[in-house]
Amino acid sequence: RGSTRTLTSFLRVSHLSPSLPTLGTMTLPVLSQPPLTASSPSKSKMRLSLGTALLGAAALVGTATAFHMTMNAGPSSGGRRSFLQKSAASAASVAVASTAAVTALSTPLPALADSDDPYADYVTTESGMKYKITKEGTGAVPTSGQNVKAHYTGWLDGFDSGKKFDSSRDRGRPFSFRVGAGQVIRGWDEAFLSMKVGERRNIVLPARLAYGDRGAGGIIPGGATLYFDVELLAIQ
Repeated sequence: RGSTRTLTSFLRVSHLSPSLPTLGTMTLPVLSQPPLTASSPSKSKMRLSLGTALLGAAALVGTATAFHMTMNAGPSSGGRRSFLQKSAASAASVAVASTAAVTALSTPLPALADSDDPYADYVTTESGMKYKITKEGTGAVPTSGQNVKAHYTGWLDGFDSGKKFDSSRDRGRPFSFRVGAGQVIRGWDEAFLSMKVGERRNIVLPARLAYGDRGAGGIIPGGATLYFDVELLAIQ
C-alpha cells in the first residue's frame, strides 16, 4: 500500500531465517538508507594542535623579549657588553618558554569525554547488547521456556529517529512469545531473561543479535543495528 510493504512475522521469520518460526502479519514502512554523518576530529589531532599552539606562543614570547632588549641596548646601556648580556638573557627566556611548551606537549592530556556517543550511560553486556532501564519493574524475572507478554517499538538509525519499522504499541496489541526458546531474535531472548515484570528498557542490538547480514523482508537491511523500546508486561 503506497510506501509500505507487508513483512510476514517481524520477529519470527522462518522464510528469512530458518532458525525462527513464523507468526503473524505486520505492515511496516519502507525505509531509506540512513544519512552519512561527518566524523569528529581525533584526540591525537587535538593534542597535536595544542602542542603546536604552545610552541608558537613560546616562540612569539621569546622574539618579543629579544626585540625589546635589543631596542633598549645602546651606548646608555653599557655598550656592546650590555647588549650581549641582554641578548643572552633573551635567549634564556626563549629556552625556558620552549622547554615549558615541550613539557606540556609531552604530558598526557586527560581523557576526553566521548560526547558524540549517545549511549555512553548504557550498560554493555558480553554479547555486545547495550541497554538502559527507563522504568523499574517490581515483578518476577522469567525463566527460559516461559511465555511472556510484551510491548515494543523498533527503529533503525537510533531511537525516535523517524525510521520506526514496527510497534505493538501502535497496534494496541501486546506481543507474546516463549522466552529463551529461539522463537525471537537473540537480543530479545537475552534482554527479556533479565527483566522484571513491569520493567521497561531501551536496548541497542548489533546485527549479530538481530537479523545478521541478511536483514529481513526488505525492511531491515543486512548488517543493521536495531533500537528497541521494550516492556515486560506479564509472565503467562
